[in-house]
Amino acid sequence: MMTSPNDLEYLNSLYGQSEDPWHMRSGWQAERRRDLLLATLNHSRYGNTFEPGCAAGELTAGLARRSDRVLAVDDNRAALAEARTRTTHLSNVDLQWMRLPEQWPSEEKFDLIVLNQVGYRLDLASWAALATAARSSLGQDATVLACHDQHESAERILDTQTLHGILDSILGLTRQTQVIDADFTIDVWTNRAAPPRR
Repeated sequence: MMTSPNDLEYLNSLYGQSEDPWHMRSGWQAERRRDLLLATLNHSRYGNTFEPGCAAGELTAGLARRSDRVLAVDDNRAALAEARTRTTHLSNVDLQWMRLPEQWPSEEKFDLIVLNQVGYRLDLASWAALATAARSSLGQDATVLACHDQHESAERILDTQTLHGILDSILGLTRQTQVIDADFTIDVWTNRAAPPRR
């Protein structure tokens, strides 16, 4: 989960109290959300995948099965340590500490960017900057996926409709898939040219 610098102490305290503070890996709903997320991807395989806010790496292994390489980053060292343990057997996973959007890897081009549960604690300006960075980092025939919970909480700044609406506006891409569930929303955009009509 990406945060502002002032939130790091708060997030570290949450991880100190629980290994799964947002219930991202426990329970049927978390598993169902991950399965649906992977099922909405429009290609069976991707070259270079970027997963900002990878947390403890619950989704990272699934992305690694569909990617030649996954760059997975987070700004919480405890979560990254757990992600490293979970993915140590995966040679195509590159885990790094990174604070976004400030340290977005702008020198790279990605075939897939997955924004899973990462926007809750970013303000409008930071989320817009992240969306702009994502747009500038897309390779040809690239995909951007966003997935966020519908539920309100005291910690979140932006709701899911706002998060995905800003992405849609800034990316300026074709929305290929949308899944609206009672618990979460998944949106998938692509810069792939639409096939000619017959």
